[in-house]
Amino acid sequence: MKRIAAFGIHHETNSFSSRPTTFESFQTSGLQREGVQHGPRIEEMHKGAKTVFSGFFEAANRLDFELVPILFAATDPGGTITADAFDQLVNEALVGLRDQAPWDGVLINQMGAAVSESYPDVDGEIARRTRELVGPDIPIVMTLDLHANVSDQMAEQTDALVIYHTNPHLDAVPRANEACDLLMRMISGEISPQHALETPPMVIGIMHQNTNFPPMKGIIDDLLEVQARPGVLHASVGQGYPWSDVVEMGFACYVLHESSEYEASRLARWLTQRAWDRRKEFAQRVGMTPADAVRHSLAADEEPVVLLDAGDNIGAGSAGDSTLILAEAISQGADSYLQTLRDPEAVAACDTVGLGGKINLQVGGKTDGLHGTPVSITGTVKGVSDGAFEDNRALHAGWTFYDQGRCAVVECDSGQTLLLVSTSIGNVSLEQYYSVGVSPEEFKIVVAKGVMSPRPAYEPIAAQMILVNSPGATSADLSTFHYARRRKPLYPFEEWATYE
Repeated sequence: MKRIAAFGIHHETNSFSSRPTTFESFQTSGLQREGVQHGPRIEEMHKGAKTVFSGFFEAANRLDFELVPILFAATDPGGTITADAFDQLVNEALVGLRDQAPWDGVLINQMGAAVSESYPDVDGEIARRTRELVGPDIPIVMTLDLHANVSDQMAEQTDALVIYHTNPHLDAVPRANEACDLLMRMISGEISPQHALETPPMVIGIMHQNTNFPPMKGIIDDLLEVQARPGVLHASVGQGYPWSDVVEMGFACYVLHESSEYEASRLARWLTQRAWDRRKEFAQRVGMTPADAVRHSLAADEEPVVLLDAGDNIGAGSAGDSTLILAEAISQGADSYLQTLRDPEAVAACDTVGLGGKINLQVGGKTDGLHGTPVSITGTVKGVSDGAFEDNRALHAGWTFYDQGRCAVVECDSGQTLLLVSTSIGNVSLEQYYSVGVSPEEFKIVVAKGVMSPRPAYEPIAAQMILVNSPGATSADLSTFHYARRRKPLYPFEEWATYE
């Protein structure tokens, strides 16, 4: 039986976030009840979920190989990873890889947009160190999130890259299975693939990244056409993660061919040219202001209206404590209104007064100056919880065990309902509310802090979903950020950029 090592360190780094990502950030993740997992615990946490590791375990049973999980660490997107956090996590993974050798192959489960204080291309550096450790003859396959900023180093230091095809991310399991299929065929000597990577000078904004609708759907359709060509083993695109200020930031096309580097390159260039020809469609501004979004929602005949808060997109590294939409809701008298706010200080105050207690609070707007200012509320504590919940449905990225930390439900005297949480947990599961006795379906307006990730959970209950082009650390208006490392020229920053 073949022995396959597997490990991963998941992070999407927002270079404009004021909150550094420390080792403790990984330990207190909202995405996972246990942010850092080792050995058999990885199987316990993922076997019933729908993550990449879930797919690895599924493939191990199907293809009859021994999967040896070493380490899996994942935390919510946030600021730059500290050097200490990078060293501790990567060293743990590589020591395990070294001490449990020999291996027939290696699976690396990454996001593809991690940045540390020491390494702008964390994912590529992990691939490089893995290759250095196992040598040139052991096949390495890396899985990546569709938001990956795909680097030459990632491509050159692995034998294959396999990237999600869907956004929202609902295909982690099939992509993981595909990665394992490729790896086992390489181990058996059946294939010795050649790859090509094209990175045109263009950025795709978050508002246009939904793969179910044009213009992104057109690129995915082209991708599937390429993948069906004779000799093509796999094809992927990386949408890019525009809040990582690195040279590799931007769109990418990757093609893996069974034998021909020329054919891989030719098809990657065709796919890239097709995307480049659509570049103006990806630069179109969409979304309402917070004021217009609340006004529109109040006038709607059907409910709930779900407002997607782009500027406080927790899944892209924002703080989760923006008050910009809440302030508008209070100002406009929106009294059937629900949202989360990360505010551990306010949660502690709710614990002090207890269930049923009256409370005066300054909530939200405490992380930085990008997301509004604290809002004064008076209300009643309607619920308190340790914040742990589970969801086994097909949700963005396939997580199952969530942790929003100590949390409290407050009903404001002005009519709004707030779920105050202690972690930067994204709004990707309705169980977040159900677990504390709140039914979002009963509200006229519900705010979900994200753009793509909340959709699988909220679309089934929403009468409408409105993109809110709000300010913040994840603003859809990339012109508001000062980039120091990105490539130049890069469309749409430089409209004169060309692709040859």
